[in-house]
Amino acid sequence: MKKRSAGTLTDLVLPYALMAIVVIAIVYGSLYPFAFRDFGSLGAGFLHLAGTWKQLPQSRGDTLANLLLYMPLGFTIMRSLGHRGSGSRAFAITVGFGAVLSSAIELAQFYDASRISTLSDVYLNVAGTLAGAAVARLSGAGWMKVSWPSGGSPAFARLLLLAWLGWRLYPYVPTIDLHKYWRSVQPLFVANVTAYGILHYALLWLSVAFLVQTGLGPKKPTRLLLSAMLCFFAAKIVVIGQTLVLPEILGAALAGLLAQSAFQRHARIGVPCLAVLLTLFVVLSRVLPWHAAAAHKAFQWTPFFGFLHGSVQTDVIVFAEKSYLYGVVLLLLVTTGMRLKTAIILECALLLSTSLVQIFMATRSAEITDALLALILGCVYALLLRQYSQKPGIAARR
Repeated sequence: MKKRSAGTLTDLVLPYALMAIVVIAIVYGSLYPFAFRDFGSLGAGFLHLAGTWKQLPQSRGDTLANLLLYMPLGFTIMRSLGHRGSGSRAFAITVGFGAVLSSAIELAQFYDASRISTLSDVYLNVAGTLAGAAVARLSGAGWMKVSWPSGGSPAFARLLLLAWLGWRLYPYVPTIDLHKYWRSVQPLFVANVTAYGILHYALLWLSVAFLVQTGLGPKKPTRLLLSAMLCFFAAKIVVIGQTLVLPEILGAALAGLLAQSAFQRHARIGVPCLAVLLTLFVVLSRVLPWHAAAAHKAFQWTPFFGFLHGSVQTDVIVFAEKSYLYGVVLLLLVTTGMRLKTAIILECALLLSTSLVQIFMATRSAEITDALLALILGCVYALLLRQYSQKPGIAARR
């Protein structure tokens, strides 16, 4: 009998290990700080949960949180099962698992003094699981791989583009209020334009251009990038709470002018330069501006401590922002030729080092979360690469 190779064993274990991490994160985030009380029998918990079938979510933020929390679950399960058997069967297993897990957690929350148990959360969690499964299919499997490039790097790039939209277009709710449209464009006429502001947005939009070329692989990436920019700024006009700012528009225009030269004609120089600049941007943004604390704080080893104690709106925006930035840095590093393990170790080391520095800063929370988030993103990237049996960076350099 032949022994299973180490690579095959890793291919088998990695998807389910990542799925287990997501399940643990959901349970941890849903039941923390685990303040359980005796509120009656198990039957009482079922009756309470069933009696909330008409109760609406508490807020828009609560709705988004329940949707977004289960999207990674749907994604990881679908990526684990999507290549085995029919897609419809994988969808059914994924959604069923999400429904069972959500129902079990809502039942447990009945006995948690700090939580509220409602069936509306189950509905939203199941919808989030379904959305995550759909994203897994769209990221490179099934019906879309004919028009989009196949490979782990393009799939990871498409996920990061979704994180970009999640970061920049929160709360994603459009309006038809004409007064809101005017308020959205009004800052363009009173803008305080600085060179730093333009370069800041140009760097971010160059990273978007890199992802568009890597993840979508169009014949004319410049035209698609321009269309994406126009759609993005149009969305900022109609989405509640969003406004246009002149430095970003100028930065996007500068990035559009540089993208073709940086990622096509001179990719051997442009991609490494962007990798270095974006890495420096991430590091410096974590320690600047420097506001020294009167006394150093204790380092927080509880994972995602800041997210668990912050507002839902802030948590969603910050999580999407950090996922985008850390993911793009990782993709850029491996595209330049760095091994994936080395890139993960380097990024985690930089984030952990800056987190340790933050114990001396008054306005920052020093915790393990950022390094852990980068590690999880690295695992997602590794999962996608192994499923496509692709070496890092190959598709991105085409």
